[in-house]
Formats: sequence, structure tokens, C-alpha cells
Amino acid sequence: MSEILQLRPGDWRTIPNLVTLLRLLLILPICGFIISGGQPVLTLVLAAIFGTTDWVDGFLARRLNQTSRFGQILDPIADRIGVALILVALTIGGLLPWWIAVLTLLMDLAVTVSLFFAKDPGSLSVSIIGKVRTAVLMVGLVLVLIARVPQWQALAEPAVLLTGLGAVLHALAGLGYIYRLLARAPRGEAG
Repeated sequence: MSEILQLRPGDWRTIPNLVTLLRLLLILPICGFIISGGQPVLTLVLAAIFGTTDWVDGFLARRLNQTSRFGQILDPIADRIGVALILVALTIGGLLPWWIAVLTLLMDLAVTVSLFFAKDPGSLSVSIIGKVRTAVLMVGLVLVLIARVPQWQALAEPAVLLTGLGAVLHALAGLGYIYRLLARAPRGEAG
């Protein structure tokens, strides 16, 4: 775990990391608008920027050769915090059932705890189901937000179903990550 926390001075000062920080700053206004029920179009635009910046920061890091250890740590944290808080806001706002947020948050917590028992947590790569999960969950969340716009309310039920499927895939991907993490744990540390 100490390898993950080793950062070089100035490692954070890259364009991709600034994009990731922008993504973090968008979370509170998005959640505030969702909970208040106001500004459905602006909320959708901010959420689209939030989702797009996840791709943009990775693209820029590779394109500009500005990959950094700080970015490798911050990017997934920004994703998890953003998705978790948006799910909670959608639940509080009455747009999603509680089980979707609870399942997603509990799985993230379980994976995080497993990281502490892993021998080499930094080498865990994204699985195919993890990539599919991300796409399904993100499309579902965007559809839930689109369904807040009065002309598109008919999308509400399919959006909830798709987001629920994304949560189930999230749990399956998480179980796979936990298995892989604990299979790499030193003997005697993780049952």
C-alpha cells in the first residue's frame, strides 16, 4: 500500500490532473441540482461534462505524455466519489431506488478494504466486466438525468432498469476485483 502513496513533488501539476480536479468540482453542483429538483437541463450538461472529463483526462495524459502517479490515484477516486454522490443524490431526489446506491457503495467499500490486504494493489487492472459496468452505469445515470427534463420523462423507467443493471454489474466486477486482490495477498493476511 505504501507504493500507492509514494508521490513525487510536482507530480500533480499536469493538464490531465487539472481536468480531473475540474471533475471533482462539478460533483457538488450536480448533486445540489438533483436534490433540489431544479435546473434539469443544466444538471444534464454538468453531468455530461463530468462523464466526458473521465475520458478526456486519460486521453490527454497519454497524448501529452503527462501520466503521473498522482493522476493514477486521483482519477479512480474522482470517479468513485462522483458516482457515489450522484447515486445518493438521485436516491434522495426520489429518482432511483435505495438498493442501487447501497449496493454500489457497499461494493466500493468492500473493494477499498480489500486493497489494504493486497500484496500489490497497484497492479490491479480493469476487467472486461468492469468496463461494461462503467458504460452501463454511466448511460443509465445519464438517462435518469435526461428523464428529469419534462419532455423526456418516458425514459424514467428504462433509465432506472439500466442503472440497476449497472449496479448489479458493479457488484460482480467488485467481487472479481476482491478475489484478484485477495488471491495476491501474502499468506496468512487474508483468509
